[in-house]
Amino acid sequence: MMRLYMTQLGSPYRSYNDYLKEKFGEKVYKVSLDAGFDCPNRDGTLAVGGCTYCDEGSRAPGIKPELSIREQLLDGMERMRKRYGAQKFIAYFQAFTNTYDRVDTLRKRYFEALDHPDIVGLSVSTRPDTLSQGALDLLDEIGQKYLTWLEIGLQTIHDKTNEKLNRWHTYKQFEQALFKAKKKIHLNICVHLILGLPGESLEQMHQTIDTVVRLPIDGLKLHMLHVIKNTKRYEECLKGDVPIFEEDKYVQLICDILEKIPSRVIIHRLTGDAAPDKLIAPRWALEKGRVLHKIKQELLRRRTVQGTKAT
Repeated sequence: MMRLYMTQLGSPYRSYNDYLKEKFGEKVYKVSLDAGFDCPNRDGTLAVGGCTYCDEGSRAPGIKPELSIREQLLDGMERMRKRYGAQKFIAYFQAFTNTYDRVDTLRKRYFEALDHPDIVGLSVSTRPDTLSQGALDLLDEIGQKYLTWLEIGLQTIHDKTNEKLNRWHTYKQFEQALFKAKKKIHLNICVHLILGLPGESLEQMHQTIDTVVRLPIDGLKLHMLHVIKNTKRYEECLKGDVPIFEEDKYVQLICDILEKIPSRVIIHRLTGDAAPDKLIAPRWALEKGRVLHKIKQELLRRRTVQGTKAT
């Protein structure tokens, strides 16, 4: 029976990389961009200082924010061509909150990235409380020509946790934004969750998963909480106030979660990326390939796959 749940490429879960290979016939690479947007929990609208775990908008390693969007794109594409032989790319508006501006500004910046023949898609990361109708209309318009993903950062369904994180949006706002976005037929929705948030038990993490997988989502992005230098979370870590996931316990949790995620949902990420010189803990997260191998081996040992226990 296990074969029935395997992807075409033989994986025990439906990874984003496999999904792109099936769609485009080759591996497609995301180029992370910093378009100069802000966040409402940074500029004083809701709060200042940003999320307690966030350093510079959780900007991906390698982004050069001093460059224009076009220059960042070309720089990232060239690096991936040299390293991987990449040919097709997705423009990924990753740093900070990428729908937090006027629609005409969003249009200008998105299309600056899309104006290259090797770009086949757009991915936009944002908060649920900054999704205007105009932004959704724009993304739906783009989705008619390009593969378009909207990544909504929820992190947890527990509002008190998000308050501790200095995020200041609610689960209700997320749900309202999700259902509004799902009315757009050319738009795919990925939800971003973080495991191991301060004060949350395994039971609460499972409550978040159980709630989210019942919603009309297309993808999930999961990773453990990172402790990054020069963040509020780093200060708490120095005091010994931040419990850190052990690698094997994290692998077990991810496998438990994958079993409950419907097989139609695309898994964008199971572990996070961070710059080695900034990551304090968990250091094992730097060995991404090893962690993913352990997850697949554990699923094989269990003789189970994504969606086996989905309801």
